[in-house]
Amino acid sequence: MNNETRTETSTTPSHRLLLVGEGLHVMNPALVRAIEERDEQWLVGMARSQVEAGADALDLNLGQSRQLCRLIPWLVELIQDEMETTFFLSSHVLKMEQALKAHQGRATINAVTADEAGLAGAMEKAMAFEANLVVLLVSPDLTPGNVDERLQLAARVIETAVRVGMPLSRLYLDPVISCRPDPMTWHLGGGLPDMETILESIRLIGELSDHAVRTIVALSNASACLPRGQRSDLHCRLLPMLVEVGLDAVILNCSDSRLMAVARNPAQALQVAA
Repeated sequence: MNNETRTETSTTPSHRLLLVGEGLHVMNPALVRAIEERDEQWLVGMARSQVEAGADALDLNLGQSRQLCRLIPWLVELIQDEMETTFFLSSHVLKMEQALKAHQGRATINAVTADEAGLAGAMEKAMAFEANLVVLLVSPDLTPGNVDERLQLAARVIETAVRVGMPLSRLYLDPVISCRPDPMTWHLGGGLPDMETILESIRLIGELSDHAVRTIVALSNASACLPRGQRSDLHCRLLPMLVEVGLDAVILNCSDSRLMAVARNPAQALQVAA
């Protein structure tokens, strides 16, 4: 599959950013309604619109509901029968082998934490299905607040992968963009994330692994504290900076045409901003 090949390549000057559509998410009430009503036309249309907008893969997250999660294999088969695409499947599929068996091409499991207790098992399950794995740089014993703590967790993930024999090229590390909740940062910056820390983390993760592992972020997390009308501007400003420091993949809103134009040519967007 062309999409499988794209997913296996890292971002270098000769490879473009991997774009993952975020539309198939449980937070989208129209998606939940369409699944409950088995509205195949709407579901395929939602997937197709993201692929036609430029998505290389589709993020599929149906949340914690067992009733919805059991339909993941059906939804994967429905969409892949209609178009060529691959999925970033929520980590619930680690307990749902049928979803991984149903997937055509190389799936990506998104996302487990850097928890030592479960990380090796998640890697072994991903290897059994020849899947990629996204690891969030958080864990029960450490919620990182700075670059060094993120690198500490990144080193843990890399060491575990080497120990269990998982190819580093199948790993994505996510430094986790999040709004800052403490009162002082809300007063100074409206709760917006500490992007300097995220940018430096992405750059140093690349150096730590000699660019063997890849990095990914969920871009919409950066603007969760903003009104909807202000979110696109922030995304369009942040994405070129993330790519400049070495970001390999991004989960984003493919229905935002301005953002997709930036995603297709982030270097040009950065030059215009300068």
